[in-house]
Amino acid sequence: MERKSKEVKDLEAVLEISNAMMLEKDLDRLLRLIAHKATEVMEAERSSIFIADEDTQELWGRVTEGVDITEIRFPWAKGIAGHVFQTREVVNIKDAYNDPRFNPEIDKKTGYRTRSILCAPLINHKNEVTGALQVLNKKKGVFNEYDESLIMAFSAQVAVALENAQLYLEQEYTFSQFLKTITATLDARDPTTAGHSERVARYALNMARALGFNDEELKTLEYAALLHDVGKIAVRDDVLLKPGRLTPEEYEKMKSHALKTREILENMFTGRNLREIPHIASSHHEKLDGSGYPFGLKNGDMSISAKILAIADIFDALAAEDRPYKKAMPVEEAIAILEKDKGSKFDAELLDLFKNQRLYLIERRKAQRHVLKLPVEFRPYLLVKDKKIAKTNADVIKATTVNISTLGLLMHSPHHLAVGIIISLTIDVPGNKLDLSGRVLRVERLFHPGEYNIAIEFADMPPETLKKLELAVEKGRQ
Repeated sequence: MERKSKEVKDLEAVLEISNAMMLEKDLDRLLRLIAHKATEVMEAERSSIFIADEDTQELWGRVTEGVDITEIRFPWAKGIAGHVFQTREVVNIKDAYNDPRFNPEIDKKTGYRTRSILCAPLINHKNEVTGALQVLNKKKGVFNEYDESLIMAFSAQVAVALENAQLYLEQEYTFSQFLKTITATLDARDPTTAGHSERVARYALNMARALGFNDEELKTLEYAALLHDVGKIAVRDDVLLKPGRLTPEEYEKMKSHALKTREILENMFTGRNLREIPHIASSHHEKLDGSGYPFGLKNGDMSISAKILAIADIFDALAAEDRPYKKAMPVEEAIAILEKDKGSKFDAELLDLFKNQRLYLIERRKAQRHVLKLPVEFRPYLLVKDKKIAKTNADVIKATTVNISTLGLLMHSPHHLAVGIIISLTIDVPGNKLDLSGRVLRVERLFHPGEYNIAIEFADMPPETLKKLELAVEKGRQ
């Protein structure tokens, strides 16, 4: 049997990796895949992918193979990657520290020692340079001319894959903003239930993740949950906003919203990947025994996602804390009510999962949030052995609040944080600076690279600070 040459093997590897890259739409996973495969194919120690940020004129790299760093940023006129980005040339350096273009700052931060570098530009289908692919330290010897041609072939495929992923991400972001606009419109029409759809989505996603749903299934469920009450647009104000008990006729009109939800969403979602959304969203009032509406579906007619949504919706209706016409029901009482119908109206296994794994633990708004843009400075804390909290030497990061209440805030940040960690914050409120600490509840990666919305729950706030915050928030609204 004829042995394959190294060149043939390398070409096959590049083609195989290209196919894998084209199928990956998640930008973070794609960057990790590229870094790993570039290291492997180029027989290097580490790889980095740098992407151009037009707004800041920086190159950013969220993935560096083998280095515990989430993101690196530097001016795109700096370093080897910056030189490659500007000149469109492949750069092959045998001794990094003897090259004046080399920027040793990253080595200083990571403790890594760069010896040899091979770096190629990423050029998209419009012949625009969008970034650079860099591999470090050839395992045997130094990078040669063959390696230069190989990285060019590889980088061409990388550029196409990144462009596809970013276009996909942009579409996802645009659609996400569209969904938020719809839910905000519903909230504005009926402020007494504001935030309901978002909370239902989070309860539902908690259950789905615990069941091992894949990304596509999670996305479908999230969209369905956010839009499950969109049919209320067709319910008249004298019914939807009535403060007292509905008459039987009015109740029938209110129930029509589930069918309207299906009709509206069937016109919105015609693609194969999202065609389950109308069924899931319109089934949030269905019951396993067929006693629900609008279709009287029974157990076998409801998808697992529809069963999840049915539990999430009724739980939030029972436990919601921001409705003026009823007192908040304790979580235990709300679950006890659901359990009375376990197995008959609600799926027993899902309800047990929801209860036993405490998947109802989300941030449920207890205080009104106000849209205010305030400067914030923050840094992570470090939990030490005796469970006390101590400050780290991490750099202070600047952010801006999106909205704020006396319980927490949502801030727009250039830095990613892990969910659950404790951070210290300084908020520049009108006439004062407040030093607080808080826990990260959730992190939403935005379309623009290196931008995140981070939800924070305040922790251990002294009464005098709470009073100052209340006054500051009220003053900021004026």
